[in-house]
Amino acid sequence: MSFSFNEVHMTLRKALVGRQLAFGVADLWAAAGARLSAGGQDGVLAVLDRDNDRLVHDLASVEVALMAKLPPQQGLEAALAAELGGAPFPRDRASAISEQSWQAALDLAQLTYVPESEESRLGGAGAGTNDND
Repeated sequence: MSFSFNEVHMTLRKALVGRQLAFGVADLWAAAGARLSAGGQDGVLAVLDRDNDRLVHDLASVEVALMAKLPPQQGLEAALAAELGGAPFPRDRASAISEQSWQAALDLAQLTYVPESEESRLGGAGAGTNDND
C-alpha cells in the first residue's frame, strides 16, 4: 500500500480525534506520523501505539528539548521535532504502512463522522446535490 503524505496526515489526524485527542495535538502527531511514514517506517502504527496521555507528555518533552536546543531526537520524536521546527514536508510516498495499522486508523477516523440520517441531512450534513466547497 502506498499513500501520499497528505492522505496519511489527514487520516491519522481524524483517527486521533476519534480517539478523543485534542485537535491541535492530534494534528501535530498526525503530521509526525506522516513524516515517519514517508521515511520508510509505519508512522501510523508508531503513533497509534501510544495512548493519548503519552502523546501529550511526549509532545511537551519534544517542545522542551527544542527550546533547550538539545541534540535531535530519533524516530517519531524526531519527526515531531521536524514538524514543530517547520521543516519542509517530505515528497516520498508512504509505503511501509501495514494493512492492520491503516485499518485501525480508518476505524478510529470513522468515529468522527456524522451518522447518516434524514435528520443529519436536514441539519446540513453531507454534500447534497451541490457540493461546491
